[in-house]
Amino acid sequence: MAGIIDQIKERVDIVDLIASYLKLQKSGINYKARCPFHNEKSGSFFVSPDRQIWHCFGCGLGGDAFGFVKQIEGVEFPEALRILAARAGIELHHGGEDHGQDGIEWQSQKTKLLDISELATKFFEKQLWQSDVGAKALDYLRSRGLTDESIKNFRLGYAPDSWDALSNFLQRSYASKEIFDAGLVIKKDGGGYYDRFRSRIMFPIGDLNGQVVGFSARVFGETAQNPEAPKYVNTPQTLIYDKSRVLYGLDKAKLDIRRQNRCLVVEGNMDVIMSHQAGAAHVVASSGTALTEGHLRIIKRYTDNLDLCFDADDAGTTATDRGVDLALAKGFNVGIISINESDLKDPADYVKKYGSKWLEYATKSQPFMEFYYKGAQKLFDVATALGKKLFVQKLVPFLASMANKIEQAHWVGEIALVLKTKEELLYNEIESARSKLAIALETESLPATNIQKAEAGLDPQEESLLSLIIKKPALIGNIKPEDMEFLSAGLVNLFEQVAPSEPPGKPIEGQPLNVLTEPTLAMKMDLAYLKSQEMWKDFKEHELDEEFGKLIGQIRRRKVSARLNDLEYEIKTAEKAQNKERLSALVGEFSKISKQLAN
Repeated sequence: MAGIIDQIKERVDIVDLIASYLKLQKSGINYKARCPFHNEKSGSFFVSPDRQIWHCFGCGLGGDAFGFVKQIEGVEFPEALRILAARAGIELHHGGEDHGQDGIEWQSQKTKLLDISELATKFFEKQLWQSDVGAKALDYLRSRGLTDESIKNFRLGYAPDSWDALSNFLQRSYASKEIFDAGLVIKKDGGGYYDRFRSRIMFPIGDLNGQVVGFSARVFGETAQNPEAPKYVNTPQTLIYDKSRVLYGLDKAKLDIRRQNRCLVVEGNMDVIMSHQAGAAHVVASSGTALTEGHLRIIKRYTDNLDLCFDADDAGTTATDRGVDLALAKGFNVGIISINESDLKDPADYVKKYGSKWLEYATKSQPFMEFYYKGAQKLFDVATALGKKLFVQKLVPFLASMANKIEQAHWVGEIALVLKTKEELLYNEIESARSKLAIALETESLPATNIQKAEAGLDPQEESLLSLIIKKPALIGNIKPEDMEFLSAGLVNLFEQVAPSEPPGKPIEGQPLNVLTEPTLAMKMDLAYLKSQEMWKDFKEHELDEEFGKLIGQIRRRKVSARLNDLEYEIKTAEKAQNKERLSALVGEFSKISKQLAN
């Protein structure tokens, strides 16, 4: 196991890895960003290229490349190993049913589902390019304006009009239950399974690493003539596919989103593919659902600038309104791109007609409030009481979502001028709308993501003390023998790694850090080293001494207070049991420790 892991760590630079998920900024010898695992405005998430680790001083999470992938992707070790091995160009070979050559279990239930989805994708691709019916689907895609290069790049395929063609193919390697868990078949009432996707053009949906996790399937052929047949059928919720957290095309768009510092969200899969074909590679789409907080949370890793371009029908308008509300609540700078030609309903149509002109058009969004303000002026007659009411109802929810008070004040002034009313009345409406918005967002917010806290170890004060001693090793000589009883065994053990040849209590200034071989200790020391670089970098020598004294005092007080709380409970228990001897001893200890706390 160590062989594969060490190879991966040698080939995968943690800065490059995390930069593919987050916007990193240089901070001295390290890099920093806003933490993706908790809400914060200022960056407390740091990456050390020297130590090849990351750590957030806000929420306490930290670790190596494997730890980051596990947290950011919400996966266990086998999936993280698979992702990083692919990034490192290392092929994982079976050494047993589910074990690699190093004896490591690398194929979990999730990785099996990913393998099944990948095999299904290859099946659909072969049907598109090598079957007679697939040829008709291929001609249709070309007629829509797609090039063969785009079709292959996005791995489009075709599901034949059969109840079991895919099932029979996959059952050569996998059990029916596993194929069902991947969302590719449906259970029959009388037992058995049948293919979910039949006579459809297949759009594979990839995760951030390009692994296929699901499908969006457009009806085609004779089935399309059936009015009851849904136009699109999508993969249901599975262990690897959560439509509220997957954006179609993001695996291909993420680098351009960061490069342009802008993301454009469109409505359909064809809109994404045609946009990329035209050179607008910062375009993504939600996967068969409205834009969610989960989607926005992922986009926020790459940019603060979000544009929306949905269809102009009622559903598209509703989706735009909802998307703007959520995006503003998440602090995005929001723009709208509208296609104002009656014969063009979406970006795919625009690209088919104008080609690469879409690249320029897709980067010139209109500020969202300007878009709605001008639209409302055309829709409502503000000379009438009803028109004023509808005008306000349309615009006030967006004003309520604005985080920037200056921008909000500007538009309040503009609207008050048009309506010939007092700004104070508009602010009252805004407060009312803000309350309703907060309730709606709280009701519809996603459940907490599966983020596990870092391994329990030192408390924050002990972590700070360790990092301070790493910054100035001589301070370890200031620890008095009576202080030692208040320090955890784990911290004392780590002190020995700072000064292995000297026990606490003797100066060690100038001695190098010990090279650790035990992985858990090594990681704790690496995190403490990163903390020492960032937390104490601007402190002068005498300030470091002062902070040391404060931390020792805080640790002593906390431990003494905790012991007093325990003694109170034990005294009550002894009183209830009428154990006079035990009670006398406890009261004596309580008195002694109370004096320690006073000191």
